[in-house]
Amino acid sequence: MNHLTWLPNSLLKGITPPKIVFEEFKGQPYSGYFLHATQKITVVEGYTEASTIAHEFCHYLQHLKGNIVASTWKVEGTYEESIHKYFTTNKSEYEALRFEYKYAKDYLNEWWLRKLVHGN
Repeated sequence: MNHLTWLPNSLLKGITPPKIVFEEFKGQPYSGYFLHATQKITVVEGYTEASTIAHEFCHYLQHLKGNIVASTWKVEGTYEESIHKYFTTNKSEYEALRFEYKYAKDYLNEWWLRKLVHGN
């Protein structure tokens, strides 16, 4: 099944879409990830799946362009402080957040972007 059909065709033109797999929710502190070595997107079932796919697809596009810096999410301080630090100090993560907000806007990425990253 192609989980990318809702994205604009212009984003898919000339590329081989990544494989997308779903894993069962087992208390993971993440909603998904992109592995460079396998070029596979993994999405945790039950989270905001469209925005997670969009976010990780952006990392896939970054990978194809050679513009990716591996990052690992970790909580340092409060959750809100951690989100702010994560997205303001990591250019590729900030770009992926804006990408998911543009193509799969939901309550969570809007909150992260407007309240926690931009502070308004």
